[in-house]
Amino acid sequence: MKNCAITPPDWLARAAVYQINPRTFSKEGTIKAIEKELPFLKELGFSIMYLCPIFQADVSTNLENWSERQKKSQTNNPKNPYRMKDYFTIDEEYGTMDDLRDFVAAAHALDIRVILDLVYAHIGPDADILKRRPDFAKQNADGSTIYSAWHFPFLDFNCPGLREYLYANMVYFVGALDVDGFRCDVGDAVPLDFWAEGKKRICAVKPDAILINEGKKGESLRAAFDSMYCFDWHSSVYNVFTGDTPASNMQNTWETVAADLPDGSLLLRDIDNHDTVTDWPARTETAAGHEGMEQIEIITYLMDGIPMVYCGNELGDETVMSLFANRFFPGRFSATDRSIAKEDYSLRRQALMKKLNELKKKSDILRYGKTHFLTHSKPDQVFSFAREWEGKQMIFIGNCKNESVQVTLDTPLTGEILFQNRCRRQGNQLSFEPYGYLVLKDEEE
Repeated sequence: MKNCAITPPDWLARAAVYQINPRTFSKEGTIKAIEKELPFLKELGFSIMYLCPIFQADVSTNLENWSERQKKSQTNNPKNPYRMKDYFTIDEEYGTMDDLRDFVAAAHALDIRVILDLVYAHIGPDADILKRRPDFAKQNADGSTIYSAWHFPFLDFNCPGLREYLYANMVYFVGALDVDGFRCDVGDAVPLDFWAEGKKRICAVKPDAILINEGKKGESLRAAFDSMYCFDWHSSVYNVFTGDTPASNMQNTWETVAADLPDGSLLLRDIDNHDTVTDWPARTETAAGHEGMEQIEIITYLMDGIPMVYCGNELGDETVMSLFANRFFPGRFSATDRSIAKEDYSLRRQALMKKLNELKKKSDILRYGKTHFLTHSKPDQVFSFAREWEGKQMIFIGNCKNESVQVTLDTPLTGEILFQNRCRRQGNQLSFEPYGYLVLKDEEE
C-alpha cells in the first residue's frame, strides 16, 4: 500500500470539475450571477463547481509588486485574484460572505459540490496579517521580505503561527460555509506536511472533503491530495491539435507522467483554465475549432483521471479573456458570451457535455478501467486508446489534425457506437475527415 495514492471519494472520481473564474464566467462577474446559472449547469450534468479565488485581493498600485503577467495584460487592474490581502473576507468585486453562503447552499440543494481556491504559497504585500505578524513572510538576514518570482511575499511555513492561521482558514470555510474542499494554488511550493495536516483537519469536520494540488509531485497524492494537475498533458494536447506536434506525443507524455505516479492516481485533465485562456496564443476553441475542441472534450472525459471544464467550454465560447480583466478594468478583454447558448454549435456542445457527464457518473469502465494505447498505421495524426474493466472495454480513435486521414488499427474493433463524428468505417479501417472520431463500447457496460 505504500505506493498507492489516496482514493478520492466517488463524488470527485465520477465527475468533472467545472472551473469558474467569476470575472470571466459572465459580464456581471459576481457570485450571485453564478448562482443563477446553477440549474442550467446541473441540467448539463455538472456536479462540482470550483471557484477561482474570491477572497479580498491586495489593491497595491506599486508596479514593483505586480506580476509580469499582470502588467503585460495592460488592464491596469490592481487586483490580482492570486495576490491575497485577507483570506477570511470575500472581495466586494464578487459579493459578500452571505452571497457565498447562499451559493453553497443553493449548490448543495442541487446535489452540486463546491470547492474554493487556496493561495498559500505567497500573499499580497499589503496583507492585513503581515502588519500584525511580519514574521509570517520569509525574511532575509537583514529583516527584509523575500519575494516570489511573481513579486509577492513568500509565506514562511517554518513559522508555527502561520500554519495555525492557515489551518483556521481551511477549517472555517469547511465548517462555517460547508464547502467541500479546495484547489491548492502552486501546491508544490508549500510543504507537503502542511497539506497533510490540513487535510486531516478539514476531514475531521467533513470526512469526504478533498484537496486538489496544482502541482506535479506524485508523492503529494500519497500524503494529502485526492488529485493533481497534469500540465504536460494539456500542453501536449494543445500542441497536437493546433500545431505540427505528432499525435503520438500525447501517448508519450501520458506514459512519461504515469511512470512517476503512485498506483491508483487520478490526475486532473483540463485543456482550458484561467491561466491558459490568459497566456496561450489563442483559445483552444479558436485554434482547434469547434470540431477539434469537441474531440478534445471526449478524450478528456474518456481517459483515466478527472476532467476539468473551464466556464464557457460547455457553450463553445471563443471569447478573448484574461484573469486580470474584470468589469471595472476590461482592457481589450471580455467575459464569456452566454448569449450564444441557443446557437446550433452551442446546443451541440451542451448535448455532448450532458452525455459525457452522465457517462462519467455511471460507467465503471471510466471509474476503474486502466488506459492502454492502441497501435495503428498513422501515429502522427491519429490518437487511440482503450479503457478496460472486468472484461468490458471502451475504445477511442480520433483524427487530431485538420486534414483527412485513413487509418488501419491493429486491434479488432467491436462494440456499439457511443460517439461518432466525420468517420466512415470498414472493419478495422477508418476514414476520418478533419478532427473526426469514433468511440465504441461493449453493449452491456
